Amino acid sequence: MKNLLKNAIACAIVMTTLFNCSNESIENEELQQQAFPESPNVQSDCLDQDPQARITNNGSISITLQVVSIDGTILHTVDNIAPNDQSGYLTFAPDEIIFNISKNTTGLQDDKVVHSMDQCMSYDMVIGADNYLVAGSPDTL
Repeated sequence: MKNLLKNAIACAIVMTTLFNCSNESIENEELQQQAFPESPNVQSDCLDQDPQARITNNGSISITLQVVSIDGTILHTVDNIAPNDQSGYLTFAPDEIIFNISKNTTGLQDDKVVHSMDQCMSYDMVIGADNYLVAGSPDTL
């Protein structure tokens, strides 16, 4: 009887471990990755990355982009961005940032916008066919 009780307890332990295990195939992980692929341009875990900005000129004249801090310090200047061209990404410290687009053409007003840029933010500006800034706002990375 003593051996029967020990065998019953051992059998119960083995049975509980068998019923508590799960069996997931590798195919499920592959299907999940195919259904929800991660884009290589999107960072899913942005950690303390400085804000960035760039501009695309879809207008008909060259422009100049100036990135200025709220205290007036010029952080970046990109001169003569030709039509159908774009600047590279410009990074800067988080702050209230002034984006000044100069057109140097009589009759066209310069564009100036201010955004509070925090870490892990990106601002893609676009100059439209009318040579003016298309409305937009910064995105979180």
